[in-house]
Amino acid sequence: MSDYPSADDYLCGLDITSKSYADLLPEFLGRDKVLFLFDPPYVYTAQGAYRNETYFGMVEFLKLMRLVRPPFIFFSSTRSEFLDYLDLVIGYKLDGWERFAGYRKINVQVCLNKNAHYEDNLVYKF
Repeated sequence: MSDYPSADDYLCGLDITSKSYADLLPEFLGRDKVLFLFDPPYVYTAQGAYRNETYFGMVEFLKLMRLVRPPFIFFSSTRSEFLDYLDLVIGYKLDGWERFAGYRKINVQVCLNKNAHYEDNLVYKF
């Protein structure tokens, strides 16, 4: 009912870079004071709202997951199978499983209308 308060200095002091994950992540792997924040498109969903003109499908998702290292934060929801993927990797001790073991999750129940519900997840490991 009213305007949000001004947040002019909210991002002050941060370096913000916009590149493909395939180019960006290798530059920062192993560096101190780096937190990876991921919000990839959900695999097999409509992705028209994203500016990237190429489809982010299963192969791109798997390439991304091979690069992920803690500390990280992932945004996800039950509209994707991200948590199932993590459970598979950890449960079967697939290549790189240690990077995800012990992840934590914060979830929020979302109600779009009386028939549409899902869960938003913030998955992290520090």
